[in-house]
Amino acid sequence: RTATVTEYNRFYRSRYRTAVKKVLAAVEAKDKTNAPIFLKDAQRILDKCVNKGVIKKETASRKVSRLNARVKAIA
Repeated sequence: RTATVTEYNRFYRSRYRTAVKKVLAAVEAKDKTNAPIFLKDAQRILDKCVNKGVIKKETASRKVSRLNARVKAIA
């Protein structure tokens, strides 16, 4: 059971880290069209991770807030 849960958590954690990296890469490239789209996707994935119990609600909220601030800064 532990191995299954660990694998499950690794899968979702990998998904949210990749989504966050996409947003940061778009912000770094000052991509005004794709950054908000990637942000919305990252937010959806982070919320899903909260519902699955992979990360805490406060952690997801903090990450979304910081990403949103970066996206707004280039807009």
